[in-house]
Amino acid sequence: MIEVPVIDLGKNPKQFDYWVEVVKSCNGLNDYRKFAYGGAIRGGKTFVTLGILIYLSNRYAGSKWHVIRHDFPSLQETTIPSLEKIIKQSPNWKWNKDRSNYFAYNKKDSKIFFKAENIKQDPELDDFLGLETNGVFLEQLEGLSQKLWGIALSRCGSWYIDPMPPAFMFTTFNPTQKWPKKEIYLKHRNRELPPDFFYQEALPADNAFVTQDQWNAWGTMDERYQKQFIEGDWTDFDETDNRFCYAYDPKKHLGETRLNERQEVYLSFDFNVDPITCLVAQIYNNQVYCLEQISLGNSDIYKLCEYIKANYGNREFSVTGDASGNNRSALTRDNMTYYHIIKSELDLS
Repeated sequence: MIEVPVIDLGKNPKQFDYWVEVVKSCNGLNDYRKFAYGGAIRGGKTFVTLGILIYLSNRYAGSKWHVIRHDFPSLQETTIPSLEKIIKQSPNWKWNKDRSNYFAYNKKDSKIFFKAENIKQDPELDDFLGLETNGVFLEQLEGLSQKLWGIALSRCGSWYIDPMPPAFMFTTFNPTQKWPKKEIYLKHRNRELPPDFFYQEALPADNAFVTQDQWNAWGTMDERYQKQFIEGDWTDFDETDNRFCYAYDPKKHLGETRLNERQEVYLSFDFNVDPITCLVAQIYNNQVYCLEQISLGNSDIYKLCEYIKANYGNREFSVTGDASGNNRSALTRDNMTYYHIIKSELDLS
């Protein structure tokens, strides 16, 4: 049995709406030329856009379409396998897998090229200045430069055929704080996009092909990342909650701690503040228990060690801290290093 590409849009109404607007553009029923599919992960963005490129390749014989990501490994890992999944073993499609000229082509001599931006190797993007194409698909726009966006727009419609398709620009992206937020998402939200720009939002909840195992896995993610990648929230979480550890939740992780007499005590010293401080902690049951941060006014390393002996007694200690503790100091007796003093005062091996 001969397999031909089949894309079921019935299970994702937003994919269907997106597809319809492209077809209407081809039929002169709207003025859209730029199409953005934004939102969260697994919304069906890449799949439907590649399906549209197949449709356009079949409708316009001899047409050229370019799919661009920030580097070629990303194309090999995600985008190219997605197209392979759609066309399967269709006799209408073949592949040219030369990495410098990688494309799929059909019997109508239409081609879908896969190309990397590689802006670090080509900061001026000279490799794109002479690009001849009918349309471009910039996938994961947040990983691409705004400069490429401008160049790609200037090249859409530069490959002349008869009949000539509309000069299409397609893009997909996820919520980030990079330039697509200001230039596309916020303009969409404020209804400031130009009249030739169609914007579609989608979430994994719109995609019937998302499995229950995926939903279960996402449920274990930190709330911050669930909001961004699953719920499509564009909030600047770094600005509103400037924590280096986003999995931290006071309701889950902040609570009463007490010394476990059977467990080792960790002492972490900071010698670069005045007064010298020491964090006291224990680690067991796959958890870290921060018992105390010692900071004594008008103190020195000797008084700090006296405090530790008085409050934590003679037990097993593991000592760590910053490297400056290895420096000899004129502020210590016999010009000793801080770590030598800690070893002696706490009777460590």
